[in-house]
Amino acid sequence: MKSIRPPFFIVGAPKAGTTALHLFLDKHPEVCMSTDKEPNYFSHKEIKEQLLYYKKTNSTTESEYLSLFHPTPKTKIAGEGSVSYLFYPMVPERIKNFSPDAKIIISLRNPVQRAFSHYQMDYSLGYVNETFEQIFRNGQSHPKTGNHFQQYFLLGNYGTQVERYLKTFGDTNVLIILHQDIIQSPKQVIQKLCHFLGIDDSLLPAEIEQHNVTMAGKNKIIQWLYKQKLFRKTIGVLVSEQSKAKVKSLLFSKQDLPQLDQKLAVELQQYYRDEMLLLQRISTLDIKNWIHD
Repeated sequence: MKSIRPPFFIVGAPKAGTTALHLFLDKHPEVCMSTDKEPNYFSHKEIKEQLLYYKKTNSTTESEYLSLFHPTPKTKIAGEGSVSYLFYPMVPERIKNFSPDAKIIISLRNPVQRAFSHYQMDYSLGYVNETFEQIFRNGQSHPKTGNHFQQYFLLGNYGTQVERYLKTFGDTNVLIILHQDIIQSPKQVIQKLCHFLGIDDSLLPAEIEQHNVTMAGKNKIIQWLYKQKLFRKTIGVLVSEQSKAKVKSLLFSKQDLPQLDQKLAVELQQYYRDEMLLLQRISTLDIKNWIHD
């Protein structure tokens, strides 16, 4: 069967449930998701120019990109999810030029919680040594931690980012999902998602499993080993999917991760205030607790 051009895109934000949504939709017989979970086709130029510290091979040509989609006779719709698409200003227009009637899915999380969760992930993977507060104080222009500042703090400026997609695709072609709803009200999220994409909601499980939950090793040796990419790859090959949860519970714990200083959390809430007020004005989201918590 010939390849198919994806008409829907999960564009972000990172650490806001996008992996869970991708893997969940991948189980639907009417949906064809890209074999590379994050091809970054529409943002590969910026990622390369910025020299981001994540080492990943991205799709750079249309033929390479389309080769990631393998529809079946049951396929009704195809999609992909690249969290870098939300941040970079030129991406919405590139997607529009590629797929004029594209449907956009945006998953958002309290920006302070999202920022710190992103930092915890990078810390556990060995991508960062500085503290969360040091990176915030250093700012965007710092030669060593400027990219980290972008990844943790600038990516949380949702108002500006969401507004670009609403202006490019219109309200009816943009679905915004809150991370808290994925966890607390999965059935309602599933119904909204399937209605938005025009697929049968009875063909999916009633729950959306969480993925990429960040944890740290329970001792210094495990923490050091986990920061080695070869070690993570080896574990991925040797340990079966059924055993991974058990191995994680034995070796890793969320309690061993850095914890967020509450004074800094309050400061960050003010840092994001204007962006959250903008997001509230341009959407129907109930995010009062993000602003006034």
